[in-house]
Amino acid sequence: MSAPQVIVVGAGTAGCVIARRLAEGCGKRVLVIESGPRYPGWALQAPLAGLRLRRHWSWALESVPQQQLHGRRIAFPMGRVVGGTSSINAMVAAAGPPADYDLWAASGNPGWSWADLGPCWERAVSQPGLARLPGSEPTSKSAFSEAFLRACQEDGIRRVSCLTGAETETCGPFPLFQERGARASAARYLADVRPAGQLSIRAHTTVRRVLMEGRRAVGVELGDRRAEATIMASEGVVVCAGALLSPRLLQGSGIGPAGPLRAAGIPLCVDLPGVGLNLHDHAGVPVVVESALPAPGRPALWLKAALDYALFGRGVMASNCCEAGCFLGPAGATPEVEVFSHFQTSRHRQAVELAVVLMHPHSRGWILPDRADPWGPSLIDPRFLADQRDREALLAGVERIRSVIAKPALRGFGLGKEILPGSLSGDAFLRNHAGSYHHPVGTCRMGNDPLAVVDARLRVHGTDNLWVADNSVVPTIPAGHTAATAIIIGERAADFLAADLGRR
Repeated sequence: MSAPQVIVVGAGTAGCVIARRLAEGCGKRVLVIESGPRYPGWALQAPLAGLRLRRHWSWALESVPQQQLHGRRIAFPMGRVVGGTSSINAMVAAAGPPADYDLWAASGNPGWSWADLGPCWERAVSQPGLARLPGSEPTSKSAFSEAFLRACQEDGIRRVSCLTGAETETCGPFPLFQERGARASAARYLADVRPAGQLSIRAHTTVRRVLMEGRRAVGVELGDRRAEATIMASEGVVVCAGALLSPRLLQGSGIGPAGPLRAAGIPLCVDLPGVGLNLHDHAGVPVVVESALPAPGRPALWLKAALDYALFGRGVMASNCCEAGCFLGPAGATPEVEVFSHFQTSRHRQAVELAVVLMHPHSRGWILPDRADPWGPSLIDPRFLADQRDREALLAGVERIRSVIAKPALRGFGLGKEILPGSLSGDAFLRNHAGSYHHPVGTCRMGNDPLAVVDARLRVHGTDNLWVADNSVVPTIPAGHTAATAIIIGERAADFLAADLGRR
């Protein structure tokens, strides 16, 4: 391919969507730069095995010690591979309630209501003839998943055929980014782009910063201080490095809060104080209960399970281990808590686990460069459970799920001693066991106020030819799974970019 017109930094969930749409839809020469390797289907396609192996294709990111969590550092296993986190996650395709997206528009972002975004989601998952990500029920359905759903019904929770997070007090199987038992990563967006030659992928390549001429983005600098190179883009740069790395890339390019950048020795290009702020995430806790039944995915069964999967594309290897769940909260509101069931857990030799996850956290954190090593890992402080309301909501969710566990539908599993929380007090339980459920968002928030980073068309304030388009632009997190949110953002961003670039 000749020199690119557009560089997309990060072949993650949103970046893959944008790259394809720009290359095919408006004929731009697009270069996608990815720090990790190309998608290793041999390792990640089988869902259960892929989840066990995902650490090999993840960024080794972690938080600073968390004050509310006994000083623990919390890991963030975000994807470092083509397809991004969609290549290593649990594949849940639950977009959440439309009302949560309507809040984005209501907060000053025209074009981001569910009336605008719903068609983007449909385009991503259902329209024939386009690159798409299927969202279907789990190929594998464990006995525990089904029993959990019956117990939810016995507790008064309404069962639905496909659990999307659109309503409170509902339970059901999750839709998954899965096809015939195999993972459907966003990496598939980068396959078979027509016309050939419009899209190029450069893997195993790290972008150090965006190159700016004045306030205009003109390309990127690669590598580190030992080996540097530049690639120019005639029409612009789209940053799609994710909620934890996109702010770092902007800050390293001199775009961010003036004081912290100068303190880290980074020359200031644009004073944009909101870059790195508004970090929030779905925090949660595990409820773990002993079970009399052995885990269906225990290592002793892997050989048979692997053969069953290889020959027929079915069985426990086709499972994401969290096949079903429920969304809880007051009627008429958006969900406060999500619970998803695990038919096995690494926390105990023979047990089941129910993850209780906070959907609308009040706590907010930040990402800033480390003064001691400004080109190394950023300082990430999500400030988990800093707001008392978050702690109260999680503990209320734990009590509610204990009610489900006690229902007759689960007696066949011989559920015994409660391992977690067990005898721990509520505060001790949260401090020792709460953590991330891997949905960080918000660090390059869209809006038109002084702390907003991008406008409603995802253009970085105070710059030209520079966009951010991934979960970092989210103003407030939806009560769903953010792989779906990233897909929606990618599709919507592609619409805006095609319009902006098409005028040139």
